[in-house]
Amino acid sequence: MPHLRILASLTVVTSDSKMFIGGLNWDTTDAEGLRTYFSQFGKVDACTIMRDPDGRSRGFAFLTFEEPESVNAVTGREHILDGKAIDPKRAIPREEHLRNTRYFVGGLAPTTNADTMREFFSRFGKVVDATVMVDRESGRSKGFGFVTFEDSNNSDEFVGKLGLMLDDKQIEVKAAQPRSQRDQARN
Repeated sequence: MPHLRILASLTVVTSDSKMFIGGLNWDTTDAEGLRTYFSQFGKVDACTIMRDPDGRSRGFAFLTFEEPESVNAVTGREHILDGKAIDPKRAIPREEHLRNTRYFVGGLAPTTNADTMREFFSRFGKVVDATVMVDRESGRSKGFGFVTFEDSNNSDEFVGKLGLMLDDKQIEVKAAQPRSQRDQARN
């Protein structure tokens, strides 16, 4: 049967092959340059730099490898692109984001970084991602970030709780809302 031969040759891209590339230089606008850099780790199937409505880079991209092993080759080492340290990590599938395992963390100290957030929140469960949002121009913390857990089993221990202290500053934690829901709530 000829159609079986065709199906057998199709590449199935799984979420295990997809990466989130954070911390891009604002001037990094060429997806081809990103593709070229990461091709040293394996064949790149797709590469998209995310942009705002005006067409400017949002400072991050998504990249998909042909083989999941390439993702493992990328993680666990430092990467410099266009003169800036970038932060590639395994992409978290959209379905996982929808399971309410992502939380907004407000009131962060200027000294708080992704590592101190990860360390602080790891006492509540397995942290999949921790991100401090930074100002595009100055590179300084905006005073808030997001933490994503593998599951939401212990969220009652930190969501809405008063007195949580991180880097000598009281923080506020609430369930993160997708941007579309936040925008609707404002209007």
